[in-house]
Amino acid sequence: MKRKFLIFTLLVGLMVSCSEDFLETSPSASISDDKVFTNLEGAKAVIDGVTRDLREYHSYHDQFGVKAIDLASDLMGEDIVVGRLHWFRYDYTIDNREATYRRPSYVWSLFYRSIRNLNEVLAHYDEVTNATDVQKKHIKAQALTLRAYSYFRLIQHFQQTYMGHQNDPGVPIYTEPKNEGNPRATVQQVYDLITADLDEAITLFGEANIERRDISEVDLSVAHGIRARVALVMNDWSAAASHANAARQGYALNTIEQFESGFDNAAQMVWMWGLPLNDEQSTIYASFFSHLDMTIGGYAGLGYSPKYLCHTLYSQMQPGDIRRDELLIPTVSNSVNVYVNLKFSSANDKEFAADYVMMRPEEMLLIEAEARARMGGPEETTAQNLLQELWNVRFYTPPTVTETGQALIDRILLERRIELWGEGFAFYDIMRLKKGLNRTNHIFSAVPGNVIPAEDPVFIYKIPQTEIDNNPAISEADQNP
Repeated sequence: MKRKFLIFTLLVGLMVSCSEDFLETSPSASISDDKVFTNLEGAKAVIDGVTRDLREYHSYHDQFGVKAIDLASDLMGEDIVVGRLHWFRYDYTIDNREATYRRPSYVWSLFYRSIRNLNEVLAHYDEVTNATDVQKKHIKAQALTLRAYSYFRLIQHFQQTYMGHQNDPGVPIYTEPKNEGNPRATVQQVYDLITADLDEAITLFGEANIERRDISEVDLSVAHGIRARVALVMNDWSAAASHANAARQGYALNTIEQFESGFDNAAQMVWMWGLPLNDEQSTIYASFFSHLDMTIGGYAGLGYSPKYLCHTLYSQMQPGDIRRDELLIPTVSNSVNVYVNLKFSSANDKEFAADYVMMRPEEMLLIEAEARARMGGPEETTAQNLLQELWNVRFYTPPTVTETGQALIDRILLERRIELWGEGFAFYDIMRLKKGLNRTNHIFSAVPGNVIPAEDPVFIYKIPQTEIDNNPAISEADQNP
């Protein structure tokens, strides 16, 4: 394990590294020159540009692509304690949802920018003159996967969870490039598009059978993985189990040594999807590791906004778990017992050029385990065996899984919180499980009493005011409560 010292010194300067985008960066931007799609390289470059935009720095130090949104959502949960309010303060205090605020606008613009450019790919991919039919299928599959991913992220922030809200207003749907705004589609219509895109992409990836160039590219496994995530939210247990199982085929679980390596280097770990960075692409202080990693001189490590694992979660972890015994350092912040988590530790390795994790086989195992546990009957034994498989690589002397029924489901849900801590899943689980929020072991209050009931409107973003002002199909009457 890479034991590292913690940094708590004064910040002496800020450096932000920006790189030129291939694509436009305004929410309404699109590819203006259709000629880019007349050759295979141009079509690939557009998809690469969309992927790169997911890890780019955009204007502010809490806007560094999709991992900024992952962190913002995690900070809206229970398991990360913020020791000092700085960047992301309003996300953490559940006060970043208003129509004129930057966070809703950033989420909206990032993913609709992706959707617009992916729709351009889908409208023109068949015009590529130097590509085979197989290559065209591969291009289309990538575009469909990324479009589905974008809509899935949007619908989770701008409306309550799927179950019980299928007929509620969701987000506008665009399946082709256009300049006119559309009204809000229903939640069901959005999920129908997401699942249709992913199902078609899975078929096309299977037919094309082209090996991806880099871990940043979406492929068949990633498409199955996103489809499994979607099915979990929809309570479609059979689909969640089958897609999660298919997604992790060919991937081993990370060993103890790999899990302890710092989550900063895709080449050292088993990831299904990641966004690698190098020194030139690093955005230094405006980066995921700056805000979460306590071992380098970023906002967390320098003490401007340290992030800790909550005592409530720690108290539920089992002795012998390397995620507890090897990666947590107990400390006290503002009279609250918290734990420095060395899961994300890039010092002496990639540091500010640390890679961004997007999907791991462990997540897929946990999706399958939860789905099969909920299916019950003979599937329960399979769920137990899956959880045991994970424990075998998280304990030097693994305990035996004995839970059944609801206790087994609860144990798997707890394992999601432990295994996926800091990766952007905790808040979405709170939403889909309709749990509500309990912050009694935190330093700063989210609301008086630190408890927010399930499905409270404060959990969902309001439609950005710029969208209401510029889209005739959406008015103030269509705004979220």
